[in-house]
Amino acid sequence: MSKKRNFFKDVWTSIKDFEKYEHLAADTVLRAIKYLLILTFIFTVIVSLVYTYKFHTIVSQVKDYINENIEELSIKDGKLNVLSSEPITIEDEDSTIQMIIIDTSEDANEEEYLKKINLYKTGILFLSDKAVISSEYLAEEENISYSNIVDVNVDNKEELIGLLSGDEIKYVYTVFFITILIYLFIVYFISNIIDAIVLGALGYLFARVIRMRLRYRATFNIGIYSSTLPIILSLIYIIVNTLTGFEISYFQWMYTSISYVYVAVAILMIKTEVINQRIQVMELEQIQEELDKEEEQKRQEEEQNKEREKREREKREREKEKQEKENNEKPKEKENKNEKTGAGEEPEGSNA
Repeated sequence: MSKKRNFFKDVWTSIKDFEKYEHLAADTVLRAIKYLLILTFIFTVIVSLVYTYKFHTIVSQVKDYINENIEELSIKDGKLNVLSSEPITIEDEDSTIQMIIIDTSEDANEEEYLKKINLYKTGILFLSDKAVISSEYLAEEENISYSNIVDVNVDNKEELIGLLSGDEIKYVYTVFFITILIYLFIVYFISNIIDAIVLGALGYLFARVIRMRLRYRATFNIGIYSSTLPIILSLIYIIVNTLTGFEISYFQWMYTSISYVYVAVAILMIKTEVINQRIQVMELEQIQEELDKEEEQKRQEEEQNKEREKREREKREREKEKQEKENNEKPKEKENKNEKTGAGEEPEGSNA
């Protein structure tokens, strides 16, 4: 894999390129955790923005309800007072806020009211000192003190509606966004780390089953990167569900299953890659052996040729020496022959 990697390339690789999981598995644990930190942070920023927008919608609906249904209210020293002899309960399953309960009396039973509100997807409880927002999208109820919203006394509902429409409410939205961002980031990051640990353990066992040796560090990294697509799908689902109310049954099961499939496929692809590498190594070794054999055969042939040439050269030298010897011996034989011939003949005129 190219050294020029960045977060978004890793996201794309984690989703579509199983062949490169071998390189992702070889990452350091620190780099993998850093990747998960960035992914979780982006996730929680977007989710927090969606929840803040939802909170803004709820505030707008509360403002409209106060304007249309409550005749008199006031806020003094951070205490809300709604003129009513009985607690006000508004139930509408088709509305974004399905349950609203208003009880500003001193003896209001908060626990009982919250039990009723928690039966619905969304609801708000207005007490004398705070408002409690309950939603299936929030991990727990959100308590908002009136003193954090309004730092002055409000004598009537028109003043309150004005405050809910002014700059003061923007500060509330900002505080709400930061608070929920920090909370969701901690919750989701811990959850994602736990998921990665579990996926890493399952991946380690799966690798053993298919007779492949992988360190837990590698399967832990695979568990982190394999969570990319499920996290993105979860983000899309939260946005759609929060804004439209659209639901998918057993989404959490699907979310987990995708991670398991990614881990299994990634490990199988790594094993396939390792097998292919071994085959290539074996082929290279076989080719090298053949080259070595050819080289050895060539060397032997060269040695044989050299030995043959040496023998021929020695033979030629012997023949040459023999020939020279013969050539040297012929004049001597001729001389000896001449001497023998001269010694046996009589001088001319000896008979005269």
